[in-house]
Amino acid sequence: MSRWITIEAAELAVKALEEENARLKAEVGRLQSVHILDSIGIEQLKAEVERLHSDIQMEKENEDRLVREWQKANNEIYNLQTKVVALVDDQTRLKAEVERLRAFATRTIIPNEELQEQVERLTKAGDAMAKAIEIVLDSPYDLPSYELDKSADSWNAAKDGKDIQ
Repeated sequence: MSRWITIEAAELAVKALEEENARLKAEVGRLQSVHILDSIGIEQLKAEVERLHSDIQMEKENEDRLVREWQKANNEIYNLQTKVVALVDDQTRLKAEVERLRAFATRTIIPNEELQEQVERLTKAGDAMAKAIEIVLDSPYDLPSYELDKSADSWNAAKDGKDIQ
């Protein structure tokens, strides 16, 4: 029996030894870190854990405050949007009302101007008629004056805004 081994067997043995070496190095590293941890001291670690816990708690409280502020700002934005919508509705309603009133004014001002012109013409004609009646009544001719006198009185009363009888 020969003591020679094949290259493949040797390579497998080397690979197995390298793996065992890596495992042992990792174990040594772990054990060294445990030793380092023991040298730092448990009390220091507890203090660090407490400080980190306090920092986390403070961050949570800050986050809660920021969330509340964001919600408040969001509610204010919603309220402002609601007010803007109401103002736009009011503006639309008021614009429609202005247009309606403009149209109404246009429809009524022109007829009012025409009516005023007509009133002026009729007033001038009535005044001229009343003057003509007075001239006739003052004339030396014997004319039936009762109806003419009544017409002049009615005209003057109508002009003063009184009822005509």
